[in-house]
Amino acid sequence: MTLEDLYELIPDFPCLPGCTECCRVSAPPSRTPGEQVRLIEYVQSHAVRLDPREEGCPYRSDDGCLVHPVRPFICRLYGTSPGYLCRMGIRPVRLLHEDEEADLFHFYYTHFAP
Repeated sequence: MTLEDLYELIPDFPCLPGCTECCRVSAPPSRTPGEQVRLIEYVQSHAVRLDPREEGCPYRSDDGCLVHPVRPFICRLYGTSPGYLCRMGIRPVRLLHEDEEADLFHFYYTHFAP
């Protein structure tokens, strides 16, 4: 199983256009070495200009996430489970159950984290 396979297990939902609420209140996202490589490659190949800010994630802009296609696991999980509800009230059609969230974290840390 790859990171992409794991990501496919997380429900997708449309964020509000330009919303960066989760990015604004969070520090830079935790990520595995593999996710870090993906971020670096994406930033370099797309000439993304990071905007280090005093608060929040450096991958956000006034228009949204600069690295959305390669965002890490924790960013993908945000808004999809009881432990990571979107502060703006946006939800997928079906929230993950607490047990599903725990299983995803277990698999993520067991197979992809150092």
